[in-house]
Amino acid sequence: MKKIIEWFKSSASDFVLFLILLVLLNFVGSNAYVRADLTKQKSYSLSKASKTLVKNLDEPVSIRVFFDKNLPAQYSAITQYVEDLLDEYKRAANKNFSVSFMDLSKQENQDLAANYGLRQVQIQEVNNNEIGVKQTYMGLAISYGDNVELIDPISSSDGFEYKLTSTISKMINTAASLETLKGDDKIQLYVIMSSAIKSLRISGVDTLESEIEKICREINKQKMDKLEFSAIHPAVDEVSNYTDRYGIQPINYRNANGQVETGCIGVVVEYGERFVALPIQIQDIFFNNYAVVGTDTAEEDINSAIQSLISKPTQFGYIVGNGELDLLTDEGASGFNTVLSDLYEIKTLDLSEDDIPASMKSIVINGPKQDMTEEELYKIDQFIMRGGNVLFLVDPLQEYQSNNSFYGQTTSYAENDVNINRLLEKYGVTIKKEYVMDEQCCQTYHNSYGILQLYWAPLLQKEQMNAKNSITSNLGNVIMLQSGPLEIKETAGVKSTVLVESSEKAWTEQPDGLMLNPLMLAPAEKLEKKTLMVLLEGEFESAFDQAPVSEDKENEGEGDYAISTHLSKSKQAGKIIVAGTSLITTPQVFTEDGSQGIALLLINAIDYLNGNEELCKMRSKGVSINVLNTDSKAKVTFFQLFNEYGLAIFVLLAGLIIWRMRIKRKARINKFYNPDDDRFIENDKKDNDKKSEAEA
Repeated sequence: MKKIIEWFKSSASDFVLFLILLVLLNFVGSNAYVRADLTKQKSYSLSKASKTLVKNLDEPVSIRVFFDKNLPAQYSAITQYVEDLLDEYKRAANKNFSVSFMDLSKQENQDLAANYGLRQVQIQEVNNNEIGVKQTYMGLAISYGDNVELIDPISSSDGFEYKLTSTISKMINTAASLETLKGDDKIQLYVIMSSAIKSLRISGVDTLESEIEKICREINKQKMDKLEFSAIHPAVDEVSNYTDRYGIQPINYRNANGQVETGCIGVVVEYGERFVALPIQIQDIFFNNYAVVGTDTAEEDINSAIQSLISKPTQFGYIVGNGELDLLTDEGASGFNTVLSDLYEIKTLDLSEDDIPASMKSIVINGPKQDMTEEELYKIDQFIMRGGNVLFLVDPLQEYQSNNSFYGQTTSYAENDVNINRLLEKYGVTIKKEYVMDEQCCQTYHNSYGILQLYWAPLLQKEQMNAKNSITSNLGNVIMLQSGPLEIKETAGVKSTVLVESSEKAWTEQPDGLMLNPLMLAPAEKLEKKTLMVLLEGEFESAFDQAPVSEDKENEGEGDYAISTHLSKSKQAGKIIVAGTSLITTPQVFTEDGSQGIALLLINAIDYLNGNEELCKMRSKGVSINVLNTDSKAKVTFFQLFNEYGLAIFVLLAGLIIWRMRIKRKARINKFYNPDDDRFIENDKKDNDKKSEAEA
């Protein structure tokens, strides 16, 4: 023991102790280290909603990550991002959250990925100066109880946190809803197919029932046996009942006697009064060769249908009956409907017949073309007075089509003087009856005229978005199609926030003689910013002095009591978002994948109105593009060269400086400890001689 103590005291132990210290420091550093997210959008940090979700898990959530480790450079950054963010989840979570990174060099893990239903991604790689194609997995599987959900493929880091958090949240809510189903209360899965259709020469009809029944058995393993399968073969006179109720596909065919009859085919998931018809139908796939299509995604579609039927998503109202855009047609807001239906339950409200439910937090008024009655306006006004939230998308102009003998069909514009504007003006916003044009806009190419500017479709970047508000922070590439400029009037008790504005190179065009033709438009002399979307928050004053009296009530005699429920001022703070266009919800700029900048803006607006502000921040992480706004070619060239070579040159210069500093430091140390060294004496002598010459 004495020898060991002496050894520790001696210099012989220094090296060994140093190695032990390094090992211990590495061990501590791997388990306790500090990370700093320096990105402006906090792309590498978890949002508060994600932290709260995983911190309060009651049941285990297991995530298996299937990423090949030998991916090309353009994909390895995605892999690293996913790993880093999952580490953030693990640090924020409790013991019920686990992550496993599967080694895809092992065949059993590849088989596991295939069993989960992950699809292989085809990527291009370069090996030994040869370009090849590689099949690999880039996805993850999330397990909660017996339920498994996939995020596949993960081809971009954009929105990854939002997808993961929302998926886990949906799984938890679905499991909780399934548990509340009572004993024999089950979700029904129907294959509805006329018997005569089975005998037709159509590929897939003879196996459809068995395929769906097999899928039902597999899903029941994950859904607590709450799904019940049934095959329905309606008679000819019953077909219309099913096509009318469920909207499934009718099929005309000739029977054995040569007479034309109508059958039907479809797959429906139903629970209570609600149902979802799956996109399974018969199509002509190749020159009168008919087949059943849609079965390849049936399992995924059934799971999504179950989730939408039993979960209780937040509901918002969509006002109809006054020329608003239709949610179901391509000429209307079909993309808006598809994307928002996955997140919310959209309830259409005709205010001439319906009241706005007291439990509803928000409504959307999208492109009214006709005046509302005073009673309808009053319902909206009092909804706001009760603390309700409204998204107003009101067009400044209306389009009219007419036939001209010389020009053919022409489009003219007139002011859209709908009386909904009266409410907006009372709350503090006026939509001017003109279109905003902007030199920073979308472009198109014409074979004869080259690049043409679509001035009426401003293409706005993050400089035109409010960076401090969660609705618009981090957003870019937002197209505000045919927008009217907004004027804001300061109102006591109401805070106004400009969310979106045009660039500084904007002007307006009046409806008289307006032609949206890039060859017929030119920038005005006076260019300035225009406000395109605004948020109002606070306690609003009613646009009505009292409740309007309908004709029925006017004809009634005076009763014994005078009863009034009129609210002259908000009883609790509300939110109003106003934009001078409804065309931003149409398929021209808002498609069903919901990936466009304008789609994210509107989804964020709905989230904000429904109190889901954290989702706004999460969804828009990493989606904006940093655009270099300059007209100078010299600046563009400078920044391009700096990005390509600047860092390398900086590192080289820093290395040279440090190298020279080390040489000087080494010389000072040698001179201090070896003053008699001939080299230093000779150098000092030379320095002294130079000084003497200089003084002389």
